Amino acid sequence: MVASTAAENWPHWRGPRRDGTSTETGLPIKWSRTENILWRLPLPGPAAATPVVWGNRIFLTSTEGNHLVLFCISTDGKIVWKRILGAGNKDVRGDEGNFAAPSPSTDGRHIWAFVGSGELLCYDFEGKEVWKTNLQTRYGKFNLFFVMASTPLLEGNRLYLQLIHSDASLVLALDKTTGREIWKHQRRSDARAECEHSYASPFLYRDGQREFLLIHGADYITAHRLNDGAEIWRCGGLKPSAWAAGGRTSCSSSPI
Repeated sequence: MVASTAAENWPHWRGPRRDGTSTETGLPIKWSRTENILWRLPLPGPAAATPVVWGNRIFLTSTEGNHLVLFCISTDGKIVWKRILGAGNKDVRGDEGNFAAPSPSTDGRHIWAFVGSGELLCYDFEGKEVWKTNLQTRYGKFNLFFVMASTPLLEGNRLYLQLIHSDASLVLALDKTTGREIWKHQRRSDARAECEHSYASPFLYRDGQREFLLIHGADYITAHRLNDGAEIWRCGGLKPSAWAAGGRTSCSSSPI
């Protein structure tokens, strides 16, 4: 485990509170190729993933030719280690997207990385592989117009995932220490064609009284219980055709 520095860690996509905010102050608000730049490190290829930071370590995924890789980089810009996650990268719409779209996550002891080819892996901070699995092998081939871009949600001892495409509509909870399935929920939808697909990521809602998982895609946003994935409520009317016709949203406390 790497000791934390005084700076706030950024362990997930969209930060420690998953809302894009930081408690740090005095940060630069302007950048250029030379202004407010401490160092620059060339990457081997394009990627849409967000880096995550814990202490003096930065973790990010990238393409490298036909490979998908995970980097551990020190906060002074030096590569500490690199691991190959998988092969068979796919580019979509020119350079708009590829299999290095989902972002990694960390709890300060381990790193979890998911890529669009289906590989989901866990490493320790020294780069030792803890476990790996392929979600296409386990749950069926991804059938999307573009690429699987959903980032798994790390919370407590679980990873929550959504696999929503033309051939599946699943919400999953996996054990973060082993990759074992804790529960699987078949999410129903009457979406058609491209609307069957989702490129969103799971989100955890929590207040003083309630907590549930929010899943967006395939014309609905749905809320799910954390203990078993059962659907609590859903809100629809998200179809482009409905908006074009002046349609309204509809919400229900039970599945369609």
